[in-house]
Amino acid sequence: MSKKGVYRQIYVTLVATLSIFISGMWLGWPSSVVEKFVKHETDFNATMDELSWIVATMDLGNVISPLLAGHLMDWLGRKPSTAVLGPLFMITWALALWVPTAWALYTARLLAGMGKGMSYTVVPVYLGEIASPTIRGALGSVFCLQLHFGFLLEAIVGPLVSYRMLNAISAVVPILFFATVVWLPESPYYLLKRERRPEAAECLQWFRGGGDVDHELDRMAVNVRQEMENRATFRELFSSRKDMRALAIVVVACATQRAGGISCIMAYSALILPDDSPLLNKHQSVMLFAITLVVANFVAVGLVDRVGRKPLLFISEVGMGVVTLTFAVYFFCSRSGGGEWVVRELSWLPYLCHLSFAVMFAAGVGFVPVVFLGEMFPVNIRSHCSAIASITLAFCSFVTNKIFLFVSNHYGFYVMFTLFTVVNFSGAFYTYKYVIETKGKTFQEIQEQLQETVGPRREKSDQNDN
Repeated sequence: MSKKGVYRQIYVTLVATLSIFISGMWLGWPSSVVEKFVKHETDFNATMDELSWIVATMDLGNVISPLLAGHLMDWLGRKPSTAVLGPLFMITWALALWVPTAWALYTARLLAGMGKGMSYTVVPVYLGEIASPTIRGALGSVFCLQLHFGFLLEAIVGPLVSYRMLNAISAVVPILFFATVVWLPESPYYLLKRERRPEAAECLQWFRGGGDVDHELDRMAVNVRQEMENRATFRELFSSRKDMRALAIVVVACATQRAGGISCIMAYSALILPDDSPLLNKHQSVMLFAITLVVANFVAVGLVDRVGRKPLLFISEVGMGVVTLTFAVYFFCSRSGGGEWVVRELSWLPYLCHLSFAVMFAAGVGFVPVVFLGEMFPVNIRSHCSAIASITLAFCSFVTNKIFLFVSNHYGFYVMFTLFTVVNFSGAFYTYKYVIETKGKTFQEIQEQLQETVGPRREKSDQNDN
């Protein structure tokens, strides 16, 4: 593959993942505007109950859209299903900017969540199908890097500008996204699936920067033909031990990503962090948190195709478990007899844990599930699995965000952080025992390795049953 092909794949990745950049902006938006609402610096006033629902409705939208997106990208194609996110996100920011009511923000956040669910469903599949095996992991990592960049933009700009100006600045990005994404080529895998080989050859040649692509296209065609022999239904997914193993790996990784603490830490940092800090205030800490996510993700992107997916995922989950355990011990001690001393003398510890959590999250669990999503599934069920993964992410985020304030107010922060610790260490155990390494492997090699993990005799028996 030529350098031109590498640059083209990078360009396509950056354009397609602008959709998740916008989702990251919506994730970071509450951290910047909640305080403005409390101080009555917005276009309208909202109660605390209304604010809690404004935050939560994004996750509800995220639960709704993946199944629809899975069918949409098999019907319209990967590229058109990505491009439709442009107008959708334009509507979300228009509502926030021009309709100053709580219900408008409920709707905007709900639609933003639907866009996020569609992004998580369609874009990883698209990137996994157009990327060369040698750089597929790095390109897949950019997906989560863009999410962190979007969060960073809101965290930095939000405290510096007014509520209306923040929404106006944010509204520019979906316009830029739509103006660029409509010119991208379609996935060669999808075109082969639709028996449009000449178009598939043309697209693959563009992605590889020219040259002879007949051999790679033949291998793609064989892979697609073999995988399309079975019907592309959820029944096919749940009747195969091999595919169920792949789905379990991705679902557990996704559950650990969202139920391990990141959703609540991003949404409620202003409540979690103590008021007195030896170095930074809360706003500066949130900015540093977002910057750390980006920097750590940059480093991890350079390591994922060298170190491998499994080691990074395992180290990340163990590290997150250590950090959340430290959080839990701190908050438990702060409620005990020596609580005043702990709060006074160890006020720096939550800030250190806050920053450390960003490093450990971005180093592995923040992006490896997305890489797996584009690598582990046959093309005939890839859209279904992507939808299930997106629903898992949204459901875990919604549940943890909704119970966090209730549990923390009634029982203490340490209870929630103990729960996060259990999730993180359980995820690390599952990764160590069951996750396979996909570094540098073709789709066919990954499928063969998955089949080996369930045993050839049992997989053969499953096929015969069908």
